[in-house]
Amino acid sequence: MSDQQDENKTNETNWIINFDKIEDSTRRNYFSVLPQENRLMEHFSEAFVINKPKGRVGGDGFWFHKHGEDVYLALFTCVGEGHLASMMIRIYMNALKKMVEGYSIDFPGSILQFLHREVQARFKDKNNILLNTNANVGIVKLNLESKEMEFAGANMDLLQVSKSGVKIVEGEKNQVGENTETRHSYSSNSIKDPTNSNFYLCSSGVFNLIGGPDFKKLTMPQMGDYLQKNLNAPLLEQKILVEQYLTTWTGANRQNDDIMVIGFKA
Repeated sequence: MSDQQDENKTNETNWIINFDKIEDSTRRNYFSVLPQENRLMEHFSEAFVINKPKGRVGGDGFWFHKHGEDVYLALFTCVGEGHLASMMIRIYMNALKKMVEGYSIDFPGSILQFLHREVQARFKDKNNILLNTNANVGIVKLNLESKEMEFAGANMDLLQVSKSGVKIVEGEKNQVGENTETRHSYSSNSIKDPTNSNFYLCSSGVFNLIGGPDFKKLTMPQMGDYLQKNLNAPLLEQKILVEQYLTTWTGANRQNDDIMVIGFKA
């Protein structure tokens, strides 16, 4: 083998090693920016988080904040995948931090409105056509003392599961961050008697999973029916059951999207 060939092979090996290091660093950064699962368990009576990126980094994220007796929990799915989607997660996290530290915005619908305007303003003159700034977002506000609860969604719904049945609390159809001239508004939905229900936020990737007996996408009603069958199981046990259910549903098919599920009890 010539010296030139040896050099090319060495350069190729070094490139692969360096790329792997960058990927590993990005993965660590992605997971480190997200709250710890036990943070939720400190304030909800029960809670779990399932986070299964399709690749080394994911486009799904969540945010948690406590102010007085109010706790806020948001799940967001950034459009796209890989490094760019992971970068958008950090931007959304920073926007939420800015909101709670600099503004007195406390209604979930108003929070979504703020996020939408903040992201639009930041990327008003964006010229990177590969960067998609849109996201599906669901946000819950719970008062720990009164147990009053509200939900607002931007192209995301909330699953409410109880002995009496499964209810889908619908959000608005508009994503956050869409750079269009259409006016966006997000309403807050009041949840009645939340202490008798389990609640679940799911990223869009959950309902992009193809499989099941008819080789179709999983639907929210199907997910709700499964969760109701296991309603009496503690949420940490449900976490294992939901992971098994999603794996069984997908079967021999590959995971085709990032997956995040958050379950909690008021």
